[in-house]
Amino acid sequence: MGSRIRKILTVALIPLALCACTSELDKVRSQFIDNCMSSGAPKSNCKCAIDKLQDHYGEQGLVAINRQGYPPSDFAEQLFVAAGQCRNP
Repeated sequence: MGSRIRKILTVALIPLALCACTSELDKVRSQFIDNCMSSGAPKSNCKCAIDKLQDHYGEQGLVAINRQGYPPSDFAEQLFVAAGQCRNP
């Protein structure tokens, strides 16, 4: 019975361990992609756009923007540029 409990605990703890390994940047990127897709954009365009924003702001910049809860003054312009570069022809 002891090994059965260990197996159950191991299976139950795997999702928790996987969540703990997700970086803050991964969470920001995932949230951006989900929000972008919910506005009707294809996933590939959303991934491309967050890549472009990450190129501009850097990893720590994106995390800082998320922590602050509001974007910098040039964010709308950068998002517009990124969306234009990522639009499918």
